[in-house]
Amino acid sequence: MKPKKYFIFFFILFITCYCQSQNKKYGYSIPPTKVKIVFDSLYPKASNMGWGLRDTNQNIQSVSFDCNCSEGLGHLIITFDTNGAVLSKVIFINKSDLPANIQDYIQNNYTTGFKYGDISRLTTQNKEITYTVELLQVTPAGDAVSGGWRYFLKFKGTGEFISVEKR
Repeated sequence: MKPKKYFIFFFILFITCYCQSQNKKYGYSIPPTKVKIVFDSLYPKASNMGWGLRDTNQNIQSVSFDCNCSEGLGHLIITFDTNGAVLSKVIFINKSDLPANIQDYIQNNYTTGFKYGDISRLTTQNKEITYTVELLQVTPAGDAVSGGWRYFLKFKGTGEFISVEKR
């Protein structure tokens, strides 16, 4: 190939890549207009937003964000369909916001060597609630063990234990 053909080939390749990347902003996809309108009406003062696609069909959009709101600790993850309907909401909460029977279960089954990590409450579109509690392996002094085990306990909204995942 002559140099002119190389130039034309690489120029077209560059333009194609550039145009395909225009639906992204800072590594996250830009949400559909309907989703953005609903989100802005629910959380007008949201900050540190990170939009992303939740499935390979690109029909479900999620946003992770911080807000100065009364829900939980101020960090939320909401999943929308492309029409702006809220499919699920994850709210990060304090240990004291867990139902008493979940706190009792953890106290009875993980008595020593662990401390609480992230705690979240997931509410689905059908108003079903589940809790996820992260427990971190700690030293006798109470410091998290570098490379130690992390347990993710899942509970129904009623407090009934569902499962544990050890990582």
